[in-house]
Amino acid sequence: MAALDGQRTAVRLPGFRTVLRALLVLTAAAALTGAGVAAASPPDPKAAAPLAAPAAVMALLDARTAAGMPAGLADYGIEGDVVDVRLVGDPSPEVTALFDGIDPALLRLETGAGVPQHQALRGGQRITGGNTRCTLGFSAGSGAQDWIITAGHCTRESDEWLDDTGEVIGDGAKTAGNGVDVGAVPVTSSTAALPEVASVPVRGTVPAPVGSAVCLYGSTSGKACGTVSARNRTVNFDGQQQRGMVVASICTAQGDSGGPYITADGQAQGVHSGAGNGCTAYFTPIDQALSSLGLTLRTA
Repeated sequence: MAALDGQRTAVRLPGFRTVLRALLVLTAAAALTGAGVAAASPPDPKAAAPLAAPAAVMALLDARTAAGMPAGLADYGIEGDVVDVRLVGDPSPEVTALFDGIDPALLRLETGAGVPQHQALRGGQRITGGNTRCTLGFSAGSGAQDWIITAGHCTRESDEWLDDTGEVIGDGAKTAGNGVDVGAVPVTSSTAALPEVASVPVRGTVPAPVGSAVCLYGSTSGKACGTVSARNRTVNFDGQQQRGMVVASICTAQGDSGGPYITADGQAQGVHSGAGNGCTAYFTPIDQALSSLGLTLRTA
């Protein structure tokens, strides 16, 4: 019906209570979404809504990394009102994917962290027994028991041996007989004995021919390289006969005893025993060392 002149057409509006109720519902829904609360949370933690609390972010990261930590992620934890994430280098795609759905303001990324590693026993590091200092040679085993191999004139001096941090490696060292200068210490601590010499994985025991390059890793000399100059030599150490030894043109020092000789491709050669004039080094071949101790070399 057309409005009469001088009159206004009335328009019916929703009641005040109805409008207020609708506003309250919308405000509550927005608040829940901002807090990371979803009506139906998906089973995949990566699909969660944006989070607004460091504790929730921490729980989400724990869930996402439970099956495996991506390379490049060193550690993370709550610091104040953010989750501090330490990275080895720039974030990789795998690391970046961990942060899906998380408010960037709740994260603090730091690069340049070191790669976390378990304390482990490796060939070439210093070991001590009583007042004797020697070098860890190779990791070996007998069944499930891990052993470390060193020189026999070292293990004769002490039953208990410590690593280079002063922690006990094990007690009950044994020494080979028949003039073979090798010994072994059972690893009774929780420290892992790795099949490595410094950073070189131990791959096997293929003998290096005369003239081949070989390196000794001693706790005094560090990495010292030269060539194999002779094999199957009988050597006089303080009147004691030691047969089947290998000679190398390498300079060594006190404390290198027990140190491992290895090639660049990871073939274990033997265990350092002593030195002659000049840069002449003698070592027990690895196969002879293992058979005399009844052990098996651990390889990578």
